[in-house]
Amino acid sequence: MNHKKIRIAKLLANYNFGSRREIEKLILEKKIIVNNQTINNPVIFASENDEIFINKRKISFFQKKDEIYKFYKPQKIICSKSKQDHRSIIYEILPKKFKNFIFAGRLDFLSEGLIIITNSSKIARNLELPQNQVPRIYVIRAYGNLNLDMLQKRSKGTVFNKIKYQPFLFRIKSRLKKNTILEITLREGKKNEIREIFKSMDLQINKLKRIKHGPFHLGKMKPGEIKIANQSEVEQYENYFRN
Repeated sequence: MNHKKIRIAKLLANYNFGSRREIEKLILEKKIIVNNQTINNPVIFASENDEIFINKRKISFFQKKDEIYKFYKPQKIICSKSKQDHRSIIYEILPKKFKNFIFAGRLDFLSEGLIIITNSSKIARNLELPQNQVPRIYVIRAYGNLNLDMLQKRSKGTVFNKIKYQPFLFRIKSRLKKNTILEITLREGKKNEIREIFKSMDLQINKLKRIKHGPFHLGKMKPGEIKIANQSEVEQYENYFRN
């Protein structure tokens, strides 16, 4: 079968041999060989028909079956492929099987909850792209004097520290003194979005957990647990993007 040639970093990233940045770094380090030639320029085009070695190991292109797993990220774990400092990253607590999988839906260091782990860059991209309007649902605990009118105004869309945040849905689950438990639904998900929006109202988020991403539910999973997405969730995902 003839395959269209694309940039080698994109090709290898599509098959989960690393991120584009990681592949480009390997190229500059002269650790990738294409058709018996060591390459040192990322502007090289290749396809599945080419013979490619990474770190002297021949890679195999195969028709992989898409796999989708749900992972409960615990607090104080970083969503990253590579180590940044002394703090643990998710790939240090995931089983070795998932070392070449990618994740969709980053959560910050102190947040917990649902992360989608997949071997398909297309699935990860579909779930993350803002224009796809995939809902993400969080349960949060906010500390401080909640001004309901101000929250309703913010929920229609707001600008804080020169960053524009899209409208969101909210539901108050309980209020006790200065602690309010809310359910928040986002369809964009900028960096630290919920924390920043509540910070603009002088409220502190002291618990943040994602319970749903698109059709995928956290359910009764426990921190550190990983399980395969069920058939109903996968079918809902496929129908969403088919429509």
